[in-house]
Amino acid sequence: MSMFFIVVLIVLLNADQMVMSPNIGKIEEEFKVSDAQIGFVGAVFTVIGAVISLVWGYFADRYNRKRLLIYSILVGEIPCLMTAFSMNFGQFFFWRMLTGIGVGASFPIVFSLIGDMFDEVNRAKVAALMGAAISVGNILGMVVGGFVGPTFGWRVPFVLVSLPNVVLAMVALFVLQEPARGAFEKGIGELVRAGYAYPKVPKVEDYAKLVSIKTNFLLFLQGIAGTVPWGAIPYFLVEFFRRERGLSVELATLVFVVFGVGNILGTIIGGWIGAILYRRSKPLVPLFCSFTTAAGVWLTVLTFDYSNATGSGLYVLMLLGLLAALTDSLTGPNVKMMLLNVNEPQDRGRIFSIFNLTDSLGTGIGRWIGGLLSVGLGSLGAAMKVSAYFWLICSFFLFLLIFRFAKDVETLESQMEALAQQMEK
Repeated sequence: MSMFFIVVLIVLLNADQMVMSPNIGKIEEEFKVSDAQIGFVGAVFTVIGAVISLVWGYFADRYNRKRLLIYSILVGEIPCLMTAFSMNFGQFFFWRMLTGIGVGASFPIVFSLIGDMFDEVNRAKVAALMGAAISVGNILGMVVGGFVGPTFGWRVPFVLVSLPNVVLAMVALFVLQEPARGAFEKGIGELVRAGYAYPKVPKVEDYAKLVSIKTNFLLFLQGIAGTVPWGAIPYFLVEFFRRERGLSVELATLVFVVFGVGNILGTIIGGWIGAILYRRSKPLVPLFCSFTTAAGVWLTVLTFDYSNATGSGLYVLMLLGLLAALTDSLTGPNVKMMLLNVNEPQDRGRIFSIFNLTDSLGTGIGRWIGGLLSVGLGSLGAAMKVSAYFWLICSFFLFLLIFRFAKDVETLESQMEALAQQMEK
């Protein structure tokens, strides 16, 4: 029941991220702003939330995560609701910034919970489920914005995606359960499940230790580079098909949904394959991620180069986009699993807050860069293709993890076994 509620809360919270995208043109027209300014709104939405999540990550390692998750949901949804009542671009900017805080704060809390609810092998599958929930949320926001906005105006979708989650957050207060920290760690998990309290607590000075773990550091770097396209492409995708392929907002939104289905399938399949590879040989996980990330670049560029969006050509476009999104998404759940499996239980909230910061810097800046490139190159399609090439940098850092990931897992297991011996004494 707890996992079900977490998934539903995350789906609805992440609908906030993409709800404005199908109506970018309407918002720009009403407030008389450009792609670059709207891109900057997306950047601030993501980056401010990620910076604030550093604090929430520390709280997640120290305090009750159930209550923290509910607070973060409310912090995000109430400003999202207020966005609908913006009278000028300044107010719109302000409410979107506050909404980003709630979205960013939830990320480290959720993955800290996952680390203590499942063992090291199943974490890839659960991370895939959470990644799918985020993707479903993005699609839900896009669908609500794309199909409701053209008829009822761009403001109504913000109300529809925010209000239900305010109610569910209050219900979750009585439904969610707080798992015992360290309950599924090798060596120490049995003691925790038997009633021993996990003894370690987070310290501010431990942040330096987290960055010193090679797997963490390489995943941070790939997160920054790889999420530039994840920021620019989904954010401007509907507007690209409307503006440069001549589709209606509704049809462009439908194309986005097909791409989103590919993203969800890729996330689920990637987590399932990652769990199998992890059992066989841990270095196979980053090798798989590196290869599929590079392949995704080629498929993504091919999709944007395909210009026939009419008749049967539209179905070809959808198929290309589905395959590209599926391939691009295979890596995501395995990155999160690798982070969970090399960090101690009392560090996971903070490590995911740092990862969210680096990840969101790429996403937020990617949206801004996407808007700037669109203005500079005179084409959204060209801007998104340039953004896609950043995934090659991501592939390079993932390849380097082949030589490091397994060693860091072994180091964590040794630390937990030593801690278990101390607790037994």
